[in-house]
Amino acid sequence: MDNSNIVAMFEMMDSAGRGAISFVQYKEALKTLGLCTADEVLKGEGHIVTLDQFRDEVCIRPASLQAFARKF
Repeated sequence: MDNSNIVAMFEMMDSAGRGAISFVQYKEALKTLGLCTADEVLKGEGHIVTLDQFRDEVCIRPASLQAFARKF
């Protein structure tokens, strides 16, 4: 995914411009993008997620999902 798209998505969730989103927003964004299943347990409940953390996860998860899919 292109960096400008990742930044735009993050900024939509960070409407207050704090530079961080809640863990709940982060989890919902991953589900919406198809990078996380509804029943997947993510660590970090209650913490904030910065743009750098969000970007890293969005970029890493597709590779992880593809590797998992190749096993089956």
